Amino acid sequence: MPGIEALAERLSTYLGPEQVNLVRRAYFYAEQAHDGQRRRSGEPYVTHPLAVASILADMHMDHQSLMAAMLHDVIEDTGIAKEALSQHLARPWPNWSTGSAS
Repeated sequence: MPGIEALAERLSTYLGPEQVNLVRRAYFYAEQAHDGQRRRSGEPYVTHPLAVASILADMHMDHQSLMAAMLHDVIEDTGIAKEALSQHLARPWPNWSTGSAS
């Protein structure tokens, strides 16, 4: 599977450099958060959010959607709290990504 730089190159065809960098930042945060986690295939877990973001990039989704794709399992599958993620992003993390109604 292509990595973050290949995705960033694709994103640069329709997003600005600052937006592409925000997506990169979300990827690296997810990579750190999922460090040591593996998929059943043995691949690093971060390949899953990268694949989701790649699908969204095919649809030319905005950078916020791509960031959500990168980070969607961080709260559920790691010890990182929603508040910590919100602080890192400098904005509230939406509830819809956690499956929570509140």
